[in-house]
Amino acid sequence: MQVGNLAHSLKTPIAVLLNESRVLDQSHGDLVKGQAEAMQGQVQSYLNRARIAAQRESVLARTDAEPALERLVRVMRRLNSEIAFELTVSPGLALAMEQQDLEETVGNLLENAARFARHKVVVSAVEAAPDVKGLDPARRYWVELVVEDDGPGLEPDQIREAMKRGRRLDESKPGTGLGLSIVSEITAEYQGRLTLSRGAPGGLRACLILPGVAKDVA
Repeated sequence: MQVGNLAHSLKTPIAVLLNESRVLDQSHGDLVKGQAEAMQGQVQSYLNRARIAAQRESVLARTDAEPALERLVRVMRRLNSEIAFELTVSPGLALAMEQQDLEETVGNLLENAARFARHKVVVSAVEAAPDVKGLDPARRYWVELVVEDDGPGLEPDQIREAMKRGRRLDESKPGTGLGLSIVSEITAEYQGRLTLSRGAPGGLRACLILPGVAKDVA
């Protein structure tokens, strides 16, 4: 509750800073804007975590995977007309997550993939293998959600660096560097897992293991 209250109290001052940055000279304005956007990202991250923690024990969340992912991919296609987005979702797949948390995690991965992709981004969501290890043994149903691009990819040491909060590997690309760490934090709040590796096309392969809803549950 205290974390949520603090984050809410900071939202308006940060919005004021962002607004004021537009009337400063460019060098000072860019500096203030960059720092305020980083603060805004952190505030939103802690709001997400506070909300998930508050709801986790009392709310049975459910989000149908196909329509949620189709909406996200449709938006990305409009914003990145030069990149082909492919989506494959197993029929009837549902996640035990709030829709906004699913959109936050996958949206960040899609934005990252589109930023570095040369021609194509591939998204898939399927039931995870039954032998997924290292996760809550009380939950037997998990979903594997993969976002993969054909960009330059990352080496193992770069992957470790990319997961650090606020770290950007390519300063020429826009963004605050918070995307992957936010994805990791939200996934962890749902007792899931994020792993990064080099995919088949040579680019980055982001794999989320997220809690699912069994298909026989209404």
